[in-house]
Amino acid sequence: PAETGAVTICLPQDVQTEAYDYPAPFFEKRVWRVPRTVPPVEQLQRAIEALGRAKQPVIIAGGGVIYSEATAALSDFADALGIPVVETQAGKGALPWNHAWNAGPVGSNGGLAANLLSREADLVIAVGTRLSDFTTASHTQFQNPEVEFVSINVASRDAFKFGALPLVGDARATLDALREGAVAAKARTSAEYGDRVESLKAEWDA
Repeated sequence: PAETGAVTICLPQDVQTEAYDYPAPFFEKRVWRVPRTVPPVEQLQRAIEALGRAKQPVIIAGGGVIYSEATAALSDFADALGIPVVETQAGKGALPWNHAWNAGPVGSNGGLAANLLSREADLVIAVGTRLSDFTTASHTQFQNPEVEFVSINVASRDAFKFGALPLVGDARATLDALREGAVAAKARTSAEYGDRVESLKAEWDA
C-alpha cells in the first residue's frame, strides 16, 4: 500500500526450466594429464648451434612461461647461458624485477634496457609469446640485420612467426632440454656482454 511505503514485486507466473536425468558417471572425478612435450632432437640441436653463434642474444618471456610454470627453468636458462630476459605484458613476473638478467618490459610500451638490447640482438629466443604488435613494436623492434629467431611455443602458428626456428613444445621442458645441451656445448655469452646488460639494467632501474 502507498501509505506504508511498501513495494510490490510482480513475478512471472511461469518460469521456463528444463530437467534431464544425467547418468551418474557424468559426475565422476576426472584428472586430465597434459603431457610436457619436447621438440625433436634435430630442432633442439639447431637451436643450440644458434646459441653458440650468438654474441648478443635476448630472451623474450611471454605469458606461456607462467602458464607452463617455467619461471625457475627460465631463471636457470638465463643464468647458465648469460642471456638477458625481456618481458611482454603477459610475461610480467616471469622473473623477479631485480633478477640479474631481467632487463624489464619490451616493445612499444617497454623500457630503455629491454628495447636497446632487443634492437641490437643477433638472436631472439621467444618463449611462450605470440610476438604481438605491442611486443615487437609492429615489427620494428629488432634492428640487427643478422638477427635470428628461435621460438618455443605450444602453438605452431606462433612458433613460426618472424621466420623463427620453431621449437613446438612445453616451455619448461624445452628450456630445460635446451639448457642442458647448450651448457654441454659451452654456449655462453661473453663477460663484456654481461657488463653491457648490467649497465643498461642499472640505468633503467635508476
